[in-house]
Amino acid sequence: MIRVIAVANNKGGVAKTTTATHLAYKLSFSGETILIDADPNRSSIAWAARAQNPFPCKVITEMQLAGFRGNFQYAVTDTKARVERDDLKDLMEVSDLIILPSPPSGDDLRVTANTALQLSELGSTKHKVLLTKVPTTSGSTDELGAREFLADKGVPVFKGRIRQYSAYGKAFIAGVPVCLVKGDRYAKIAWSDYESVIKEALNGQV
Repeated sequence: MIRVIAVANNKGGVAKTTTATHLAYKLSFSGETILIDADPNRSSIAWAARAQNPFPCKVITEMQLAGFRGNFQYAVTDTKARVERDDLKDLMEVSDLIILPSPPSGDDLRVTANTALQLSELGSTKHKVLLTKVPTTSGSTDELGAREFLADKGVPVFKGRIRQYSAYGKAFIAGVPVCLVKGDRYAKIAWSDYESVIKEALNGQV
């Protein structure tokens, strides 16, 4: 059975592409995976295209999906930056999980919470907020405040979080996941954040 995971948000700069790319990379070692870049910016395609070695999964546009030939177990969608209500309904119909990445403060968090509430109003039980760009200091007040804010609104949130490391910028430039960044002592720590979130998302079945 194909498992479809969408990474969505109504804001740019929230680590949507970073999340989609790392998720697809990890899943590609558990089964045939495609990464669908539905964002007009084509950031996922740009990320994979920079790699010196072939990216381990096929990265295609939404338009190319119609003509795609091949068997796959996982499909990860990097959605466009502005998802309308009808887009959310479509995502609900085709996705097994909708991940809503968001930094833990400011307008990013407000917009993400509103998107999550829209999904709930539409009847979704498949969505979950992933806190990203979390300060690396232990027990960050930003993270704690964000979790309280989302809990008060009844928005589901991943227990894991993605901390903000400069290794991600290096990963994008090199066209690799953060675990393959060389010369950065925090790269493997950054990767461990995604590993734990991916295991949580798929109930450890990776």
